Amino acid sequence: MTENQGSLQGELFTHSADDGQYKPHVRKNPFFMRFRGYEKVLLIVMGVVLVGIVSFSFGVENGKRLILSADSQGGSANYTIQVAAFKNRELAAREVQLLSKKGLTPLAFSKGNYIILCVGKFPNQESAQPLLIVLQRTYAGCRIRRL
Repeated sequence: MTENQGSLQGELFTHSADDGQYKPHVRKNPFFMRFRGYEKVLLIVMGVVLVGIVSFSFGVENGKRLILSADSQGGSANYTIQVAAFKNRELAAREVQLLSKKGLTPLAFSKGNYIILCVGKFPNQESAQPLLIVLQRTYAGCRIRRL
């Protein structure tokens, strides 16, 4: 049998020119590069939705704990006396200054198109009743309301 010297056999292993040792050729194919473009987008969207759901559920549980702790504290201020409602911010600000000069603690907050002006914070309706009687002399339509 004669060998054909003209045909070369392909090498099974690659050799490095530097040290003559075997170094396998490693293909760089990261996990994320295996997916197509639209698959990557879907994976990212699903991840964002999953993170959103988990963070929302932790927020709900945290909110439940806050509500339970607020209910267990009996001394929280749940009532106030509503003095007036204004459409004009300047009039509401003037009235807030007037009430502060009298030594009261005014609260002003907006509800819809109106600015509601309240005085004081009370744990129950009975504790707000004496101040309500005093304020009714000046403000005819004032009433006790929940915060």
